[in-house]
Amino acid sequence: MLQSIRDRATGLFAWVIVILLIVPFALWGIQEYLGGGSAVNVAKINDVSISRNDLNIKVDSSLRGKKNRPEGAALASYRRRVLNEMIQEEVLYQAAVSRGFRIHEAVVFSTIQSNPVFQKNGKFDPELYKDLLKYNGLAPQTYQASLARDMIIQQFIGSIVDTGYVTSTEMDKLIELQRRKLDLVVMQVPFKNYQDKVTVTDAQIRSYYEKHKQNFMTPARVKVDYLMLSVDQVAAGLKFTEAQLKEYFESHRDNFLRPEQRKLAHIMIEIAADAKPATIEKARKQAEDIYQQLQKGADFAKMAQKYSQDAGSANQGGDIGILEPGTMDKVFEQAAVALKKGQYSKPVRTAFGYQIVKLLDIKPGESKSFTEARADVEKMYRRQQAGSLFFDRKEALYNQTYENPEGLDIAARELGLKIQTSAWFTRSGLPGDAVAYDPKIVEIAFSGDVFGAGKPVRSLNSKLIELKENKITKSKPVVVIRLADYQPSKQQALSEVRDEIIKTLKAREADKALQVDLSNWLKELKAKANLDQLAKDNSFKLVQAGFTGRGDKKLDAGILTAAFKAPRPSKDKASFTLARTRSGDGALIAVKAIQPGVMKKNDPMRSFFKQYTQRIIGTAELSAFVESLKLQASINIYEKQLANDTEN
Repeated sequence: MLQSIRDRATGLFAWVIVILLIVPFALWGIQEYLGGGSAVNVAKINDVSISRNDLNIKVDSSLRGKKNRPEGAALASYRRRVLNEMIQEEVLYQAAVSRGFRIHEAVVFSTIQSNPVFQKNGKFDPELYKDLLKYNGLAPQTYQASLARDMIIQQFIGSIVDTGYVTSTEMDKLIELQRRKLDLVVMQVPFKNYQDKVTVTDAQIRSYYEKHKQNFMTPARVKVDYLMLSVDQVAAGLKFTEAQLKEYFESHRDNFLRPEQRKLAHIMIEIAADAKPATIEKARKQAEDIYQQLQKGADFAKMAQKYSQDAGSANQGGDIGILEPGTMDKVFEQAAVALKKGQYSKPVRTAFGYQIVKLLDIKPGESKSFTEARADVEKMYRRQQAGSLFFDRKEALYNQTYENPEGLDIAARELGLKIQTSAWFTRSGLPGDAVAYDPKIVEIAFSGDVFGAGKPVRSLNSKLIELKENKITKSKPVVVIRLADYQPSKQQALSEVRDEIIKTLKAREADKALQVDLSNWLKELKAKANLDQLAKDNSFKLVQAGFTGRGDKKLDAGILTAAFKAPRPSKDKASFTLARTRSGDGALIAVKAIQPGVMKKNDPMRSFFKQYTQRIIGTAELSAFVESLKLQASINIYEKQLANDTEN
């Protein structure tokens, strides 16, 4: 029934439907009338519920643009994590409001006005603001309320985090630990040595496959049909006559001028980028002295030959040719434009030094003939005409695809557009595709009416979607999509994933063997304390790292982390520990000595380090406080509703 309403809801019929629906909507509400009940909730915090729809929106938003979107069990786990974040946010908001935190609406609107997204030419644009919200399906009141809520939460968080405090004694200890260096010797044990020794049987492969089938699923993917409309497309199909081009040329002559040409010379006293103040002052005085000599009648060309430090122009009397607007230093260009023929400027400071500029000759700009300007005239005419036609055709595309939601054929025929089909793409999108590169397309293709439960016959046309500009589109076209085909996630055959399983099993067995050897060698080292001999006996590489800090790049982060957790060495005996690198290799580490970290009392970094440390302490206090709020709150998660989510 609802689909029939959508199909026919235009003109007088639409008003009849609206009048018939007013009474039941008013009595029972839209949710009751359309859905037969209230929204499905997945959690409740005190008296506030989180609906499944709100959770879905949050999940989709957080995954937008991500290449590897989770599927199956991974998606369920991700949804749980997002729900926990929403619960924490609600707990914080309720705590903030109960403690009197508020945000005045004037502050909210000031924040909106200062957001560059809503500005044109550096100023807030109310129409742009409304258009952007409308495009994203938001009403101004909804957006402002959401922003106010976020600001209250952030204000409340700040009131806790900003109270972190550290004493001078604690600071000294933290600095010592942070800047401490260790004298390290590292024996590296390649993981590949162990992988090469592992053999895997068919029985092991099959057993692993059966136990981990859920990990070998192809992601769901779709194809979409689409209609695309762009300004360039409209411009390319534009029809016009020579008379129209000539008329446009006559009414826009000022746009087709040969630019004014200024022939210039200069005298330059060069200043290096890192010059000291005394050097800069010396150059200024020299330039001023040259200027005074010019004022007394000295010849500009001879002065340029004698004093100018621009080797390329000095021998030509300072002649640097025709000024091309936008190619010179801004200060230099301003000085040149202000001169009349034969005049020279006072010394001006530019990025290159002090320069005295002279205007040798000037050739005024003049109009091009129609023949000379024809290519530019056509280009500008097409752009102007296409710009206005594009908005008309864009509106027509919207109307046709909305009024005929079950197909693109009518809109394509009416607007002379071709129905195109994308390549297959998953929730990660498809870089290089004409539409599926854009996260908005991917999001809409897998949700709402467009997906249609994966059945093209149940799919409806999307809203008008503006694509991001890229090398493929070369502009910002709009598209309307609908589902063309769908392939659900499916089980991969053992033959398809065999190599992957072999690699996993080899890595797992090699990891076990390596870990056993590392542990045994560590015991030997603690008993005999001879890392050099151990490396020699096993043909392993030994690295004499010397004194090394926590952030030193010469050693792997895994090795550094383990080293700084190792026992403290004694005066005559090193301490030992083992580590695994990010690439999987093993390492045995000898910590021979400790060099205490220091920082002078007047070191500028001391203040930064203190603020950073206080921030960490404040964040830890916030985390503990949030956990206490959760314990005090009544939090219910409706597992059945969460698990029975019907979203694809």
